[in-house]
Amino acid sequence: MSSCSDCMDLNFIIHYIKDNCKGVPKGIIFDCDGVLIDSVEANMAFYNMIRKKLGLPELNAEQREYCQMSTAAQALEYITPSALKSQMHEVVREVSYARDIEPMIQASENFVPFLKTIAGKFLLGIHTNRTGPIDYMLNRLDMGGYFDPIMTVRYCEPKPSPDGAQKILAQWKIQPHEALFIGDSIMDMQAARGANIPFLSYRNERIMEDGTCCDFALLEKALMFLYNEKNA
Repeated sequence: MSSCSDCMDLNFIIHYIKDNCKGVPKGIIFDCDGVLIDSVEANMAFYNMIRKKLGLPELNAEQREYCQMSTAAQALEYITPSALKSQMHEVVREVSYARDIEPMIQASENFVPFLKTIAGKFLLGIHTNRTGPIDYMLNRLDMGGYFDPIMTVRYCEPKPSPDGAQKILAQWKIQPHEALFIGDSIMDMQAARGANIPFLSYRNERIMEDGTCCDFALLEKALMFLYNEKNA
């Protein structure tokens, strides 16, 4: 997957982080779906499987976008007509996400090398609107053991609430400007703003006003430049 056409250059990313984090950040908060992992088509396959069993057409563009940034419960409610709600819950029990969908999910481009480079130099956390645990998936994708905390909606209010981001800051015992939030949706951006955390949009040109980094290789160079500059 190539970077978006308006990806900012290295100097922009360095200065954006330096200005907004008042130097090098101490911690980085990542969204999960669409950032750590390339899960869009896998998640859409899940929702389309449910809709097919209900006799409904595949998701349209608006429904796809909503499903990708919402919790599973919110998405299923949104894409299911009221008359089919009771049937939907029965159909969901027939589908195994772990068996049928999760094997389709892959790590985002360049993310694992990026993760291994920055591990031990920055606090790393996840703030996701997923409901269940994601440890098995992270382990399968060679990402296990790097993130603490992993904030799902089991432990906090779903985004766009800043609750999860604020709880991560509290656990890390750092100020908002000492963190950096990487997300790909308006809900991520709103959660970051609500917690006063500097935000970088990942591969979403519609939320570029806060700066965009379209490639983890580029972000790795920016963060390591700032880290080495501070520790020189």
